[in-house]
Amino acid sequence: MGIQGLLPMLKEIQVHGHISEYKGKRLAIDGYVWLHKGAFGCAEQIVKGERTTRFVDYAMHRIRLLRHYGITPFMVFDGGPLPAKKGTEESRAKSREENMAKAQALEGQKRTREARECYTKCLDVTPELAFQLIKALRAEQVDYVVAPYEADAQLCFLEREGFVDGIITEDSDLLVFGCRRVIFKLDGSGQCVSINRDQFANITEFPMHGWTDLQFRRMAMLSGCDYLPSIPGIGVKTAHRMLRKYKTVEKLLQSLRLEGAHVVPQNYAAEFTQAELAFIFQRVYHPGKKRLVPLNDFPEEGLKLDDEKWVGE
Repeated sequence: MGIQGLLPMLKEIQVHGHISEYKGKRLAIDGYVWLHKGAFGCAEQIVKGERTTRFVDYAMHRIRLLRHYGITPFMVFDGGPLPAKKGTEESRAKSREENMAKAQALEGQKRTREARECYTKCLDVTPELAFQLIKALRAEQVDYVVAPYEADAQLCFLEREGFVDGIITEDSDLLVFGCRRVIFKLDGSGQCVSINRDQFANITEFPMHGWTDLQFRRMAMLSGCDYLPSIPGIGVKTAHRMLRKYKTVEKLLQSLRLEGAHVVPQNYAAEFTQAELAFIFQRVYHPGKKRLVPLNDFPEEGLKLDDEKWVGE
């Protein structure tokens, strides 16, 4: 999940530790990450519509783990579809359909193991599955919120505004949104890996000293994200090197076109600008004001109508 190759790029500042180090803290959890991981072990049952609670049990075990170590969990779920992500969602839906057909064909041929692998690939974690977990959270009085759109933006907002002290996820997009303290790879015993944004300047292999959040975000976007496909042949390491050299996306794209080694889509610059709006202005829920707000304030002149729809209405 997230930006391909980004977490390995940050390996120098990844800290291996135990979740107990966050005793007394309130941590937000990317709910669909735990749902996906829990559902993976019972994908065939879910896809076939058979009743199972294994995905709920998986998530609640980790909720109890956090509480055991004195941590207050706050679960955040994805909400409605974001217009900016329409292309990605359509591609994923098509892939699920193709894998469902493969799974059924393989099962008909008694190739059970291969069929099971395809069932995991056509798994769709639906709002109905999320609601099963929400009922379990309510029963154990665990705080949660359903974001108006993507959990990523909601998680970033909650941390920035001081509602939580950090975020548990497997999605590197949280760093692109600007989150400060992100916890990855939490296992059933409490072992985890954390990344602190304040340590970005200490990376030596891929120097980012003096970089702003904007530069980091644009590096990640150039390598491809949910809102914008990558330029063929441009991964995160190449994007980092070129952005350091050319400073701006405009100059970087000019260079790519002049060199001719990479095919830059004709409308890429405009699509890049629009995609970035989803990282900056996506609408989130403000728990204090109890209403929707943009992740960051709109500029004084506002956004164009189409752009405003792009980040959620």
